[in-house]
Amino acid sequence: MLAGMIPITRVLSAEHQMFRALFDQIEELLPRLERLEEVKRLARLVEGLLLSHAKVEADLFMLAQDPAGRSEHYYDRCCHEHQEIDSQVIRLQSARNIAGARRLFRGAMAASRRHFQLEERKAFPRLEKEVKPEALAKLGTVWFLQRHAPRHWTL
Repeated sequence: MLAGMIPITRVLSAEHQMFRALFDQIEELLPRLERLEEVKRLARLVEGLLLSHAKVEADLFMLAQDPAGRSEHYYDRCCHEHQEIDSQVIRLQSARNIAGARRLFRGAMAASRRHFQLEERKAFPRLEKEVKPEALAKLGTVWFLQRHAPRHWTL
């Protein structure tokens, strides 16, 4: 591994921790929200963060796909779960009452937590075996620079 570079799998695991902490805060706040639009607005914010995170993971899983088409079951499962979680948040946007919106939001967060566990237990360790450590470290660096480098820098 290149010194000072963090593998993308560790970066994504750290994002999972951030999401868990965010979900804890939302679960505390959710019962106190009084308007349906407040729940929907908060869900849209979370949806945007989850979509960005899922895109990085999907790109990483594509990198590890077997060229012969024999992909690991949990890579496919992770991509399918991304779609399922997103569909729950989309359904939340059409909720007609606050109780239904809260229920769907809690369901999406619970599904996300289960999904993170699958990735951390199965998908990421497998990626770390299949993809060269240098490649994972470079992807982690690119991830960092895309999010934290000044806008006028080019990669």
